[in-house]
Amino acid sequence: MKRFLAIVLALMLVLSLGAVAFADEETAEEEVVLEYPMSDDGVMVTVPLNSTYVGVFSAEGTYSDDGSVNYVDIEQVCYVLPETYSVGDTVLVHVSGSAEDSVRLFMVNSDGWSRASAITVINPGDFDLWLEIIVADDEGKGVTETNQLNFKGSSYGVNIPNLTITTLEVFSGTIDDYTAAGGVNCSLTGHTITEYVSNNDATCTEDGTKTGVCSVCGEEETVTDEGTATGHSFTNYVSNNDATCTEDGTLTAECDNGCGKTDTITDEGTATGHNYEKGVCANCGAEDPDYSSFPTTAVIIFAVVVIVIAAVVILVAVLNMKKKK
Repeated sequence: MKRFLAIVLALMLVLSLGAVAFADEETAEEEVVLEYPMSDDGVMVTVPLNSTYVGVFSAEGTYSDDGSVNYVDIEQVCYVLPETYSVGDTVLVHVSGSAEDSVRLFMVNSDGWSRASAITVINPGDFDLWLEIIVADDEGKGVTETNQLNFKGSSYGVNIPNLTITTLEVFSGTIDDYTAAGGVNCSLTGHTITEYVSNNDATCTEDGTKTGVCSVCGEEETVTDEGTATGHSFTNYVSNNDATCTEDGTLTAECDNGCGKTDTITDEGTATGHNYEKGVCANCGAEDPDYSSFPTTAVIIFAVVVIVIAAVVILVAVLNMKKKK
């Protein structure tokens, strides 16, 4: 009987150990191993925006097929980064999306309760930021390391009303380290455009534009095509028929380029001169400074003199006739 009990106990012990081993094995199989893919440039590491990668501060989000996530009315949410960083390390973070209100972004330590970097404020609207974040014990709470990036409301007690994150990528090092490692991103280095094509939109007074395509990202960039303003062109002048007796008239032309600008110039030599009739210009009414009424007056005086002389002669003749009688 004792031997039988011993065998039973031995079997129970073996079964118990097997059950524990099986449970441990099952737990190990259920343990999630986070996998971080490389970003498109082959240098940064992408943090997938889904619930698997959400850290100690989680929030319910709406995940899209394009890989983005949207959060509405949440206190905060953080994401687990691909590495653990020590105080003094620099992490280059690329984050893009849109925010309805200001959002604070900062590192938190592994348990999430202590801030592990300075705060970056993301302003409302669309954003596409490249941030050099230095791990630090900013609050003096003894932070030594971090592996989580936290998004939090604009101030204490204020929830995030609407936040969409479309990109979250990280690189261990500075911007200089990133570019030295072969990272090329137009947000940091500017577009690489070797040829611009005119848009043929110059006007008489404004330079036109030209557009080029970035060989790195394919984005179009349009810039001012300096010095391409055409200037006005006036060739078809038409008389305004406004010459006077003493002033030349004018000619007016519209710009040949069709901008509506007009140009008026003097129509040299078109002054008509006065047309005097009896001492007065028939065109403008000006008096002729050379006109005089003297010839008519002289005739009258001459006629008077003749009449007077004739009268004297007649009078003398009459007196002589009277004396002879």
